[in-house]
Amino acid sequence: MMKRKWLWLPTAAVALTLAACGSKTTTTKTTTEGADKTKFVSEVTHDGEPIKGGTLKYAIVSASPINGLFIDELASDTTDSSVAGMIDESMFEYDDNRKLVNSGLASISFDVEGKTATVKLNSQDYKWSDGEKFTIDDYIFTYEGIGHKDYTGVRYDGDFKNIEGMDEYHKGKASTISGLEKLDDYTVKIHYKEMTPSMQLAGGSVSSYVMPKHVFSKIPVAEWEQSDAVRGKSNVGLGAYTIETMVPGESVTFVPNANYYKGRSNLDKVVMEVVSPDSIVSEMKAGKYDIASMPSAQYDSFKDLTNVTFVSSLQSQYEYIGFKLGKWDKEQGKNIVDPNAKMSDVALRQAIAYAIDPDTAGKNLYNGLQHGTNSIIIPFFKDIYNKDQEGFDYNPEKAKKLLDDAGYKDVDGDGLRENKDGSKLKINFAARTRDDANESLIQQYLLWWKEVGLDVQLYTGRTLEVNNFYDKVEADDPEIDMFAAGWATGYDPNPSGLFGEDAKFNMQRYTSPEGNTLIEKISSNEAFDDAKNIQFYKEWQKYVHDQAFIFPTLTGESVTAVNKRVKYYDKKIGSNHDESSMIKLQLTANEPVK
Repeated sequence: MMKRKWLWLPTAAVALTLAACGSKTTTTKTTTEGADKTKFVSEVTHDGEPIKGGTLKYAIVSASPINGLFIDELASDTTDSSVAGMIDESMFEYDDNRKLVNSGLASISFDVEGKTATVKLNSQDYKWSDGEKFTIDDYIFTYEGIGHKDYTGVRYDGDFKNIEGMDEYHKGKASTISGLEKLDDYTVKIHYKEMTPSMQLAGGSVSSYVMPKHVFSKIPVAEWEQSDAVRGKSNVGLGAYTIETMVPGESVTFVPNANYYKGRSNLDKVVMEVVSPDSIVSEMKAGKYDIASMPSAQYDSFKDLTNVTFVSSLQSQYEYIGFKLGKWDKEQGKNIVDPNAKMSDVALRQAIAYAIDPDTAGKNLYNGLQHGTNSIIIPFFKDIYNKDQEGFDYNPEKAKKLLDDAGYKDVDGDGLRENKDGSKLKINFAARTRDDANESLIQQYLLWWKEVGLDVQLYTGRTLEVNNFYDKVEADDPEIDMFAAGWATGYDPNPSGLFGEDAKFNMQRYTSPEGNTLIEKISSNEAFDDAKNIQFYKEWQKYVHDQAFIFPTLTGESVTAVNKRVKYYDKKIGSNHDESSMIKLQLTANEPVK
């Protein structure tokens, strides 16, 4: 889920500049050509001989503090995930096509007809960072933890419910999960109700999470979030590092895990610190950090830095606008659509999408590193992305006609449209606090919507700190009608985890029989056929566009600045090549180059 200037103009000035672009009654076509190209190379090798050890300084670029949930099973934002990724280790590795490979901690094999997956540890000598032995019992325990009725995270979804016996276990009718068949101390056979092609992908339908049973079995599941084992005081993991010290909300210092199965890191320490998007350029210029993700909006400010090299890749994330169309029912464990929700009229939702111009925003605010996109399946997923899918091209006249035809008209002559019954229509819009460019973008959205006669106001009158924003949206605050957010999609495009009936991440709370059927098709045995899989995803992309319960606004490329004392770094896809993993990174000087 995630998160984060053009010129250094005041927010209002930038908004006015964009408004001038958006005030004309022209149309703009959503970018699809060249959507898979990047401005920079994906890897760099710097001159110099590596030193022994050293401390790598890594900037977590964020407008919000570190939340403090440092295990993969509970982390729900990119900041916490960055920290958790140093401590935890995925069960599986994957290649540059996002497919699971049999290296790493475990191997996996599938029996599609038998509806099973067999997971086998690749060694019997693995140890947790505290020296305790790691066995398949830890992996089984992780399923039991996420599937427990008291689990407070967001990972329990349709993929977990697809395991035989999981429903009974979750409801307290069974003490174990019958579909987890332990074959020996290092092997488990997982029995599924249905097989899905997503099982073959990194971050797909087979869980890669693993947690230490000897630690968490002693803590009630409902208390995991507040425990020292999660909050960084006594975390135990399988990853390359352990936490040495931390400043809550600000920074974490790591030292190598002496029991890491791939060996000891080349580095002595790694320091991760939160840095504001508005100051990261000056910090990198001053040589304060070695690695940082750079804000696209500040390209003109950082492009000429001489002490770093820039590498980039297509983003596996996108920004979007979603509409609140129901509630999460905790008792039933599913999303319930409210047919009387303020935004329930699809014509209203489509008009809102046609009224804004993300491409112009991407060019003016983000230097072309961000752009509009025509589909909820973004170009990163080149095997299934449909470049021919109709998008919401900027077309304010079409937006006005949709609103007119649907009965949203200005009946009192104030320039703003009323509801169909003549009552005032005010739409509350929630958005995150990020950087100056984002503030300008949000204000421009409001202006664009006003141009077509819609009274859209910021919820609380301002943008919200990121953690507070997601708390409000996930809790279905009744004062929020629509919201601007972002997803880090991971490597599995299967929509069940984001838009399924039982997906807590489905923050729109919208489902329908047609959508459920399409998700089932994408997740079916039939979709193991590549041609059918592509067709099913085309149908899904069209469905999302037509229903407009969510629409994408911006995607693009992710640019990383790498200080010239880092010997090698890359942004290639695939964990099975690990030359830029945190244990392989090397430094050529004691301090970053200034």
